[in-house]
Amino acid sequence: MKRREFLDDISKESLEQIIPCFLPKKKQYQRGSVILSYPDASNQPMHIGILETGAARLEVLGADGEMFQLEGFQQGDVFGEMFTLPLTNYEYIVTAEEDCRVIFLDYEHVITPCEHVCSHHTQMISNLFIMTAQKTQEMSFHLSVLNQRNTREKILCYLKYVRMMEDIAGDEEFRIPMTLSKLAEYLRVDRAAMTREIRGMKDEGMLESKNRWFRLLA
Repeated sequence: MKRREFLDDISKESLEQIIPCFLPKKKQYQRGSVILSYPDASNQPMHIGILETGAARLEVLGADGEMFQLEGFQQGDVFGEMFTLPLTNYEYIVTAEEDCRVIFLDYEHVITPCEHVCSHHTQMISNLFIMTAQKTQEMSFHLSVLNQRNTREKILCYLKYVRMMEDIAGDEEFRIPMTLSKLAEYLRVDRAAMTREIRGMKDEGMLESKNRWFRLLA
């Protein structure tokens, strides 16, 4: 499934007309600053954040004090309370990885059609709920990867998922959407250990790789 974007099928002219309805607020954040935090997904959504420039990450803090990164955000990505898993006893923290600028929209104004019930506002609401479902699937998959027994199984699980999402058949080559350093963070494994595991799988004829390009072999 093609990843849905917040402004899909909405023209620039239409956006200029309906954006004022959402009470937008722009804020600047320095690297390392907390952009948004919320205790868990049981709370009523308040904000929808759009990353206009820079990069950020979503981390989860458990009741035991353990923290791990759940998702990375790039320019144009959307985040907020509604884009999280229905888990309790967790705190979600969005942090700036670079200096960045964020546009905040008021959740209630986004999901409530204006008095004219314009088609573009309806399209935006449709995009928003499709994005919520897709992001929930991505986060659920990430948790399933982290639950794999060892580094090798984590790598294979992730690579098979990327191959499937890119609709790559058989042993065709595909490119992962992150650097190897970011992949190690995503898998929560040591970068050197991950590199050794990939080298071992190449020696065993399980895969081929060069930088971010991979090919899974039968």
